[in-house]
Amino acid sequence: MTRYLLPFIVTGCVLSAAPMSVRNTQALEDTLSLYALDAQMHQKYHRSSGFFTELYKQTSKKEYLYQSFKMLEQANDIKGLSKQVAAALAVSPEDEILKRFEIIVLLKEGNFGEASQKSLVLSEKSKESANYLLYAEARLKLADYAGSVEALKKAYALNYDETTAERIALIQYTQLGEKNEAIDFLKAHIGTHGNSQILGKRLGSLYADRGDLDDAAQMYEQTYEAFQDPSSADDALKIYLYQQNFSKMTALLEKSHTNDPLLLDIYVKIKSFDKASTLAQKLYEREDNPLYLAQSAVFKYEGSSDRNDPSMLASVVEGLKKANKDLEEPLYLNYLGYLMIDHDLNVTEGMGYVRRALEKQPDSPFYLDSLAWGNYKLGECAEALRLIKQVESMIGSDEEEVRDHLKAIEKCKPKEKN
Repeated sequence: MTRYLLPFIVTGCVLSAAPMSVRNTQALEDTLSLYALDAQMHQKYHRSSGFFTELYKQTSKKEYLYQSFKMLEQANDIKGLSKQVAAALAVSPEDEILKRFEIIVLLKEGNFGEASQKSLVLSEKSKESANYLLYAEARLKLADYAGSVEALKKAYALNYDETTAERIALIQYTQLGEKNEAIDFLKAHIGTHGNSQILGKRLGSLYADRGDLDDAAQMYEQTYEAFQDPSSADDALKIYLYQQNFSKMTALLEKSHTNDPLLLDIYVKIKSFDKASTLAQKLYEREDNPLYLAQSAVFKYEGSSDRNDPSMLASVVEGLKKANKDLEEPLYLNYLGYLMIDHDLNVTEGMGYVRRALEKQPDSPFYLDSLAWGNYKLGECAEALRLIKQVESMIGSDEEEVRDHLKAIEKCKPKEKN
């Protein structure tokens, strides 16, 4: 409800009217907190900062002042943040959190030397992770990569934070040339504190950059298995594809199902037609795409150990007929037509499908070959010979099927008409 009210209430009005409408301090604090969080959620950071500032004035709770400054930082209002932090420090010069905001302002303004000096003093006085991280950032901006890593390791030793671990490894690897050390550091962290999506993918990327593709793929797979992260599976698949390792691609895709169309392509490439047919059928049922139904039928035929099996042929023809009602792809029209012709299921009907394919691609030698074969089956020898000779002039007789058809048609004898 508050998001509908806020556009009509300017900050000043709310702050002046709130004491009149709210009878106790706790209710006022709750109301303003809701307004502040709502503004933050909708990325109205200046408005949110104003509410948090008023909360601080009403309650004297420092966390509201700090949150107000965080909102100014989110708004990238460095000038406003600098002014308010300076005013707050004048009142509370020893406040450690205010000193951190002062250092953040210096970093944002590009005053890296002063930021480094102040953060060093702060981290020596109070050995907290946040202080070491600020010092590390300042040293990084000054291109003191070794100093930055040293400070990051001090922060890391306090809480073993994975974000800090990643930063250490990245600086070691990219800036200090300590590639082995960076990889060993991440391996040690994962071994001791467990894997995560961030660190698993980062270690995988460092392995890959170093050329250790097997280690990279293994790390990506482990990360996928631990967190069911599809992007980690994709990274492993890219490596296997580069290596042309289809067995590992197949195993991972069967396990993850992150890319079933790719798995289908691999099944076809390795001639695993039974699996291809089953998967294509599942894709058809899931996506209602007739292309997959046609593919399922074709792969069922291609993978059959007995291509003259009547029940199998009936199933294939049924699937292709259903798919071709919506698909109208010449490839599958011709496949259906030739199948019906070659197996004498219904030669005339089969030739009709082939003619529909030729309407779309009239110069296809393969579709003309199918039509010639239909004429041959009907005993129409002259037309069959004319067409197969046309095919021969287009692609020669190197194709085994064309060569076999040519030989048969040249021996064709017209069928006697009843």
